[in-house]
Amino acid sequence: MSAYAKKRKVDAESRTFKQIWTTNFFFTKVKGKPVCLVSGEHVAVFKEYNLKRHYETKHAEKYKNLTDAERARTSTDLLATLEKQQGCFTNRDGATRTSFVIAHKIAQNSKPFSEGEFVKECMVESAALLCPEKKEAFENIPLSRRTVTRRMEDITENLEFQLQSEVGSFDFFSLVLDESCVVRDTAQLLIFIRGITRDFIKCLM
Repeated sequence: MSAYAKKRKVDAESRTFKQIWTTNFFFTKVKGKPVCLVSGEHVAVFKEYNLKRHYETKHAEKYKNLTDAERARTSTDLLATLEKQQGCFTNRDGATRTSFVIAHKIAQNSKPFSEGEFVKECMVESAALLCPEKKEAFENIPLSRRTVTRRMEDITENLEFQLQSEVGSFDFFSLVLDESCVVRDTAQLLIFIRGITRDFIKCLM
C-alpha cells in the first residue's frame, strides 16, 4: 500500500465517529467535529485516544463511579440538553435573519422604522390563528423601532463595503448626481455609480 493510500485510510478513520464514544467519553459529532457533551469543547480529530484523554483529564473524577446503565442515561440526558441548546441557537439566528429581511423591506418601501412593531403585531396575531405552535417564534423576532434602525445601519455599512470592494475592479464607470426631496423640506444629494468589469460579468448600479 502506498504512503498516499495509507494517509487516505488514516484520514478516513479519523473522520469516523463511533457511537460508543458517546457513552464512554460523553462525546458526540457536531458539524463534522467531536464535541464534548459536558464542557462543549471541540477535539481536533475523531480518535479514541484524543477523546479518552480529554475525558480522563477533565471529567473522569466526576463520572467514574457510574454504572453502565447510569452512564448510558447520563449520556442520553447530556445529548438531549445539547440538542435543545442548538435548537435555541437556530431559532435565534432565524429570528435575527427575519428582522433583517423585514427591515430591508421597510426601507425599500420608504416606510417609517416604527412600522416594524406593527408588522410584528400582525404576524403574531396571524400565527395565533394559523399555526399556534409557532406563535412564540414570531414573538421572538426583534422589530422595535430601535432594532430596525440598527438593522438598516448594518445593511448600509455592508452595502457600502461591497461597493468599495467592487469599484476597484471596474474598468469603466459612470456617475450620476441627483436631488431628492422625498423628506419634506429636506434636499438630499443622491450619487449613483454604475460600473462594468473587464469580463463584463457584473454590471452594478
